[in-house]
Amino acid sequence: MQIRVDGELVTVAAGASILDACDTAGRYVPRLCHYPGFSCRCGAIAGNGWEFWDECGLCLVRLGNGSEVLACATAATSGLEVITDDPALWVARLQRLAPILARHPHVCLSCPDRDGCSRDECTYGNPPEARCCAEFGRCELGRVVGFVDAAASLPRRAVITARAAITEGWIRREIGLCVGCGRCVRVCETAPQAGRVLEMTAADVEAGNGALESLRPRVVARPKEGTLRASGCTFCGLCVVVCPTGALTAPGEAGARWLAGRREKGGLAASVLPPADRSPLTGQVVGAVLARAGVVRLLDREGEVLRISGVTDARRALSEVLTDLDCAEAAYFQVEYDEFYTQRESELLARHAQERGHLPPGNVVDDDLFTDDIC
Repeated sequence: MQIRVDGELVTVAAGASILDACDTAGRYVPRLCHYPGFSCRCGAIAGNGWEFWDECGLCLVRLGNGSEVLACATAATSGLEVITDDPALWVARLQRLAPILARHPHVCLSCPDRDGCSRDECTYGNPPEARCCAEFGRCELGRVVGFVDAAASLPRRAVITARAAITEGWIRREIGLCVGCGRCVRVCETAPQAGRVLEMTAADVEAGNGALESLRPRVVARPKEGTLRASGCTFCGLCVVVCPTGALTAPGEAGARWLAGRREKGGLAASVLPPADRSPLTGQVVGAVLARAGVVRLLDREGEVLRISGVTDARRALSEVLTDLDCAEAAYFQVEYDEFYTQRESELLARHAQERGHLPPGNVVDDDLFTDDIC
């Protein structure tokens, strides 16, 4: 079949989902509940007196007729037109991301000292129960948050979560980090070598303020008989491979070697990860950017960096870009808030030059680090 994704004609096999078509077209659509090779069970699931949703809802896209659908659960049909990115979709994805962040430790994602953090002590006094886990910088959830909310328009706060962990064999389970995406349950139910030992259940974890979550019932993945061994786990490791949050890990160097072997033996496809954190350069999105000093990166539609600029007011600088004809190639932006924006700009320019062998094209023309003119 042939369908159009953001105007580009792509060919996909019969039975492919819209999400498959978007990946084929190279247009990343955010997702947490979906994993390549395993069908999504998005929809209501009843159990234990609860009814909850086994979906993240982040893969929302728009069809040519204006309707919005979940890309992972909607089949591609011949002649279909799909839009993956517009201001309304961006707002909807933020709304769906908000409850996930509200329950998950994420304060490290926006910490100005995150790059050089030793992970031993928090400069700002955040307790371990509020910090990101040992997968910080590697977990898929962090990448998805950076893509959906690169401008940090959702509040970044210290979410306190119970961090008790249980280790069986090489597998470490930290239930407080589970976001209920359902990936581990589906791979455990479907993969031939797995033991069918996991299930989605209503969580009994309380919110940081001691009150039960006021959001929709929180669900997590747990062994059916309390522990992995008692439930008949084969320790195939596939649940760890697909986990996007750090709720299931194989810690340490020995654990990493074990997991690498399990990943190769399991034959799972790699998860589709977001490109570099970026937000669409539209008026509505720019309006949510904070009026603070920082460093702004402009990117073209292919994700190539056009310019890196330290600015005193990120919102004002980006608003000017929207009306500047010289910035017509810019389709996305990234913002990193930093009071010492000139120093941070120099660091990012040096890193870009080291990795690419040259400066961004916009910085070759004008190396003035003290201007808010970012085109």
